[in-house]
Amino acid sequence: IAAAAGTVALSRNRFRIDVDVSDHHLVVRDADRVVVDTPVGIGTGATPTPIGAFYLIELLAPADPQGLYGPYAFGLSGYSETLASFNGGEGVIGIHGTNDPTSIGRDSSHGCIRVPNDTITYMASILPLGTPVMITP
Repeated sequence: IAAAAGTVALSRNRFRIDVDVSDHHLVVRDADRVVVDTPVGIGTGATPTPIGAFYLIELLAPADPQGLYGPYAFGLSGYSETLASFNGGEGVIGIHGTNDPTSIGRDSSHGCIRVPNDTITYMASILPLGTPVMITP
């Protein structure tokens, strides 16, 4: 264990993301200050957004910023409860923009959390990987 411990770097992260699926709502906090407060699209009944504690593991900039995932997509440490794979990859859930603003505020995804494109662009500019994400029913 001593060798593995030497490969880990601890740091403080003042950010936190809370997602309330029943209210279709996401809040980002910087310490105690709310910096994002927005409605979201979530998974449908057949492909629900998983509930639990996760964290941001990657930030992607899709080739087409006007496409399905918007200008940015965060991959989370969680996986779909119903899809073993999606779009050629693992069933990782994420937070991303959208090319369909009408999907915000509804059950509209395969389990990911959809936010407005201006919101995901702002989130991508401030949130470090490792930011905790709490998804509640």
